[in-house]
Amino acid sequence: MQVIFKNAQLFDIETGRLDYADILTDDDKIAKVGKVGSLSANCEVVDLHGDIVMPNFVNAFCSSKRAFEMDYGEFDQSDVKLCKDIENLMIIKNLLAGAICNDVSANEKEYVLENLDHLEENELSSISEKVAKDKLRLFVKAGQDLDELGMVDKLYKKPMVQVLEDFGFLDRKPIFVGGNCLEKDDLELLSNYDCDFCLTVGEDGKNGRRPTNLLSLKSFDFNVGLGSGYSFEIDFFAFMRQILMSQRGLFEDKNCINEKEVLSMACNAGAKMLFGEENPIKEGKKANFMVIKNAKSLYDDIFKTLVWEKSKRDVVMTVLNGKILQKNGQILMKNCGNYDTIIMDIQEKLRRK
Repeated sequence: MQVIFKNAQLFDIETGRLDYADILTDDDKIAKVGKVGSLSANCEVVDLHGDIVMPNFVNAFCSSKRAFEMDYGEFDQSDVKLCKDIENLMIIKNLLAGAICNDVSANEKEYVLENLDHLEENELSSISEKVAKDKLRLFVKAGQDLDELGMVDKLYKKPMVQVLEDFGFLDRKPIFVGGNCLEKDDLELLSNYDCDFCLTVGEDGKNGRRPTNLLSLKSFDFNVGLGSGYSFEIDFFAFMRQILMSQRGLFEDKNCINEKEVLSMACNAGAKMLFGEENPIKEGKKANFMVIKNAKSLYDDIFKTLVWEKSKRDVVMTVLNGKILQKNGQILMKNCGNYDTIIMDIQEKLRRK
């Protein structure tokens, strides 16, 4: 099925250009960007009235089940209906935020290595073998606080990253979630391997963790994306602002990181992490993008306008694989359920606990 999105202001993250263009999608691909000629008789027309079109945010690491436990307490994971409601709630929250969602608790091809300070050597060996045998994408949620690093060092008589190397985890192209307390020596060792980082600044802020030293990660040329982690608070505009403020405060330098860099982290880095390439709005690429409400701004810099003035409420449309899954706050994804109904069903089950 073809859909033409007319009168879009197409935002280029690399150049900062805003150009009026039409976008023609054909099934899950972008067929044409720019001036579109004749259309098929059944082509759907969507007028964007000058709103901004840009690549989706990529929520590279989130977990519906762990987020629910962290925010609302333990629940009966044998309750299939409740688990599905929680998964759908995570999908809806991401669609409202304009994000592609990677829910690790709903993906059997991913493994999260965590609580290293509670794992014995035989358990680590078993996990390493499983990850290798089943070819699982590996997330390492560790190094987020000094107590954990100290316990691992005491248990294994060596630093955490050395433990990961000894058990073969660094050969699995791991994605480190957080790494807030990793030091230069740790990063130097990791730089010898194919590692990515995913910052979960919302979860970190809720739990009082120190901010990750982003400039250190960048100095070793790590690919750094963003995720919501174990939290249902999902607003990538807020995440970007939090990164800018925490890093500028940490280094007492307002120029140490800029708005373009955090936008690239939110959109491009996560796409490279999960899909092996960025997700540009170009012909032949996947039809994945979001529409941001355009409004007059006091800034003459589109990067600053997007980062400092926008929020998830300004995401008026989310398109994934050529399908409009969210429009003006209404979820159009089939089999996802109704947001209000899901909330009421979950509340009812929580009251029965």
